[in-house]
Amino acid sequence: MPRLPHRQGLPTQAATIIKEMIDEGEFHDLLPGERTLAAKLQIGRDTLRGALDILESEGWITPRQHGKRRGISKPGLRGDQRKKSNRIAFLSPKALQEFPPWLLIEFDLVRGLLNRRGYELELVSPGLFHLQNPARKLEKLVEDFEVDAWILYQCPAPVQLWFEDQQLPALIRGYPQPKVSIPCLDEDWHAASFHAGGLLRRYGHHRIGLLIPDVKLAGLEATEQGLTKAIEGGPNPGSVYKVIDRGESGSVPRALEVAFGLENPPTAIIATRSRYILNLMSWMAERRLRIPDDLSLVALCYETWYEHLRPTITHYHSEPDTIAGSVVRMILRIASTKLKDSQQKLLIPECFEGGSVRMI
Repeated sequence: MPRLPHRQGLPTQAATIIKEMIDEGEFHDLLPGERTLAAKLQIGRDTLRGALDILESEGWITPRQHGKRRGISKPGLRGDQRKKSNRIAFLSPKALQEFPPWLLIEFDLVRGLLNRRGYELELVSPGLFHLQNPARKLEKLVEDFEVDAWILYQCPAPVQLWFEDQQLPALIRGYPQPKVSIPCLDEDWHAASFHAGGLLRRYGHHRIGLLIPDVKLAGLEATEQGLTKAIEGGPNPGSVYKVIDRGESGSVPRALEVAFGLENPPTAIIATRSRYILNLMSWMAERRLRIPDDLSLVALCYETWYEHLRPTITHYHSEPDTIAGSVVRMILRIASTKLKDSQQKLLIPECFEGGSVRMI
């Protein structure tokens, strides 16, 4: 890596080096994000921005656009001459066959709405989500997939931060990780869990179990915070006990054994995943326990097969058409650079009360 000389101003020197790197083919259509480029040149962000202003004024790079990296205008086509691909990528740690039913429905609806607007939706599921530093693989991924924007689903912090650093057009389908300002869309899990906690308190429940996977997702953190606020706040505060699914075979039954072996076990469970409904009901059936006589149950999720269960499950649900329409409107605005600022859109799911909660 060439060192900066000391005879000219640092922004001018940095601009000269970036030109050399472009001419040598180190950068192609796009410059790296500011953080990456500043580290590569071993300079501060203010110095780099001065260099970018010089390059822009000389026509080497395109003007800055929110959510996008700087395009290289010389040599090659200027940014405003490049053709759009009319493709949107859906980046997910899960392959299509691993999608839960609700996500399959949403994915199909989004794909259909995009097709009607002349866009294709492509699922991208690379093996990089376990990496602490996925930058190199992400760079290769972005090079291989020519798309107008990215939908990020269940992407961990390193992936979200990389997309933000590269200023790529993206929408987080879920909650953003801390310090990430990429536009996002999700259901308001803080509001839903707060409402569920209040509902259970009205039925006399003060010891609540939260059945939750052992993964670091911002939406799950919001769920826990909302429930804790509802149960532990106000007069006669109660307690929240986390029943954690470690992701191993038999993990949920073992966690339930521990929770209900406590001196003061939970009187109600809030499930954050639909599969936990089956885990819980089969575990209770083995012990000749019944819902809601022995335990009340609320689901912060919905699947169509709930309709075949008795008693009916109190649950929270948003219409897939509503979510899919919001996703498409936001991602197309992002792809066309009309969404200038970070936007967080949270949809409040509706509560459908069933027969799975009783008064105590």
